[in-house]
Amino acid sequence: MKKAKNKSRDYSRIKIGLVLALCFVFWGGLWARAVQVQILRGEELAEQASRQYFSQEKILGKRGEIFDREGRVLAQSVRSKSIYANPFMMDNIPASSARLAGILDADPGSIQARLDRKSSFVWLDRKVSDRVAHQVSSADIPGVFIMDEHSRVYPQKHLLGQVLGFVGMDNTGLEGLERSLDDRLSGAEMVMIMQRDASGQRFNLLPRQPDGQVDGQDIHLTIDSRMQFYVEQALADAVEDNDARSGIAMVVHVPTGDILAWANYPFFNPNNFRSSTPDIWRNRGATDLIEPGSTLKPFLVAAALEENVARGDSLYYCEQGLWRLGRNQIKDVREYGWLTVNRILRYSSNICAAKIGLDMGPGTLHQYLVNLGLDQPTGVQVPGQTSGLLRPPHTWRDMDLATISFGQGMATSFLQLARAFTILGNHGVFTDLNILQDQSSPVSSGQRIISREVSRDVLAMMRDSVERDGTGTRARISGIEVGGKTGTAQKASPSGGYSDKYVASFAGFLPAMDPEYMIMVLVDEPTRPFYGGLVAAPAFQRIGGRILASEQGLGLRRLVLESSGEAQGASTSDGSRFSIVPRQDVEMDTSHVPDLRGIPLRLAVENLLKAGIEPTLQGRGVMVRDQDPGPGSSWSNQQKQITLKLCSES
Repeated sequence: MKKAKNKSRDYSRIKIGLVLALCFVFWGGLWARAVQVQILRGEELAEQASRQYFSQEKILGKRGEIFDREGRVLAQSVRSKSIYANPFMMDNIPASSARLAGILDADPGSIQARLDRKSSFVWLDRKVSDRVAHQVSSADIPGVFIMDEHSRVYPQKHLLGQVLGFVGMDNTGLEGLERSLDDRLSGAEMVMIMQRDASGQRFNLLPRQPDGQVDGQDIHLTIDSRMQFYVEQALADAVEDNDARSGIAMVVHVPTGDILAWANYPFFNPNNFRSSTPDIWRNRGATDLIEPGSTLKPFLVAAALEENVARGDSLYYCEQGLWRLGRNQIKDVREYGWLTVNRILRYSSNICAAKIGLDMGPGTLHQYLVNLGLDQPTGVQVPGQTSGLLRPPHTWRDMDLATISFGQGMATSFLQLARAFTILGNHGVFTDLNILQDQSSPVSSGQRIISREVSRDVLAMMRDSVERDGTGTRARISGIEVGGKTGTAQKASPSGGYSDKYVASFAGFLPAMDPEYMIMVLVDEPTRPFYGGLVAAPAFQRIGGRILASEQGLGLRRLVLESSGEAQGASTSDGSRFSIVPRQDVEMDTSHVPDLRGIPLRLAVENLLKAGIEPTLQGRGVMVRDQDPGPGSSWSNQQKQITLKLCSES
């Protein structure tokens, strides 16, 4: 019995030993596996786990919005949905590709090719409609997700289209102000850490915020949207009525250089930039070179007066319309004989302008053109500005000097020429143009290019070009004194020399002698007639009339009547910069109804109120078009009531 018990005890010990041995082997295996997983393959497996359960996505903050000077939205960013996938989390890529193709209206092979890439993040479609996003969400395809992005929208459609430009799919500015101001408009980069559960559903979102503001900066322009609408409308009519190729127009606030309107035609809608071409979305006013033609003559005359080469009453012989200079001929539209300098500008004689330039010399004229900035880009923050084409004066022959004197043989941009006229309108003080409201300033650089006296002399000549018998009579606006200069430039031919195509232009001031607005219109390649006075000047008249008829146009200043027969400048009693056409004061005979037709509204109202008569106004405008009762009739009652009917548009 004792032997059996001993043998039983020995067997038990063996069992225990085996169990302990198995435990040691098991735990040893676990420790070995742990060493392999944690130490030998730790980094590799941790990276795989991170890819499976976490993903980092770089998302930009909301792009800044663009407003006009009154706070109206010109460009804004709105939330939209984008579709992406993680192919590593998809069970059946071919089947998923087919389902997604039906929803996204895409080719299944193209979608599958993207999903076959060795990447944990693949874009499937971006900035889709809410309907498509809902269909994708309802399909509940493993590994397919929806993300919020921002889309750029231009609520005013083609208004200011070429100037604003557009952005690409990643909200990066590609053209216009969107491109040149991209650093300010773009949102900061944000890294989003997405955490998912075993089924791939996102249950946590950890933003890793960058320093500073995430959203982009808002931009306020000097543009007035209502004025922009008037300008675009008038420009479109000018181009279409003359069967022209394109057109540009601009309105500048002379004292500050602020651009209030800048139109390009044909119009361009940034919302649909993919359906347009670079020829349409290019901002021609900044990028294209033009030969200014006769619009350069005011600066020629200003330089001649400044250098005492000529006076306003100096006489030049205009050769009866045809002058031979060496082997070349210079022609005028009309056959003029002797003309004074002020009439040379009024009638736009090329021959006499050439003679003034020859008297001045190439070095002097070149220096004035440089001082006016015709060889340098403006300060307007739009991309692609040209520097102009102005050869060194030592290369000018006599014929070169002659043609440059009347605006041919050199080239500048529309924007540079607008700046030069703004300088002239600001009495010769250099004033750069500006389109950003936070850079607007009531004072210019202070550098004087032309003396105040000479500037006023030239402005008076430009006034006579419109208000008397000059080339700009179609720019007249009833009730206000207008000054301006027409331009008709022959276009260079690609094969050399000049073609039979023209650029018609007009640049003018409101009012003439102390300008508040500078308006410039250019029409490219009009069919006959192609003269600036017939093509561009009427567009100026429409734009100026609409501005003055608007509440803003009347609200900025006070109308002043000059009764002496000669304009003496603007009233200074209230800081006004506005004047009207000289006109004799109205003697009010209260025994009968006076004739107030064609009289400025303010003058008519002031005279009626002096006589104790309170008028009733119908319509909007600055001039009295008609009246009731008619002139000369008897008053219907003792209260002497009268209704004034106004011009809605000059």
